[in-house]
Amino acid sequence: MYLALKRTPARNANWLQRAFSALTRWRLCSQYSHGGIVHEGWLYHSSIEGNGLTREPFDMEKAGEGWDFFDLGTGRDDEVLVIYSALAGTPYDWWGLLAFVLPWQFGRESHLYCFEACAIFAGHPITGRVTPEILMAEALRPS
Repeated sequence: MYLALKRTPARNANWLQRAFSALTRWRLCSQYSHGGIVHEGWLYHSSIEGNGLTREPFDMEKAGEGWDFFDLGTGRDDEVLVIYSALAGTPYDWWGLLAFVLPWQFGRESHLYCFEACAIFAGHPITGRVTPEILMAEALRPS
């Protein structure tokens, strides 16, 4: 299982999606604007385009530039399908993104933005804002 973090917008992104990607990177002071979990040839992620938490076929070797992958080991492999079955279709958390702009938490537990979905798949508690750097720190922390 891998944490997949995206540095660039999708190749076919329109101007609004490119602007949102740039704004996300700027506001988070991060090089990453999107994240997901790759497991057995599938990318599990919450996206605006996918209308929430979805999975799609994904080949890391053909993913192209813009992706960085962090090995999460195999400790939670058995849980990926269980988690996805329980959360598939969970709507995108637009309100949760306000926590990156304002000092209050607006997100709803019944909605997920991409980095929150990654945290759930990786087994990390969501106690506040979830950023790519928090996910990377957890991925790189020795077991």
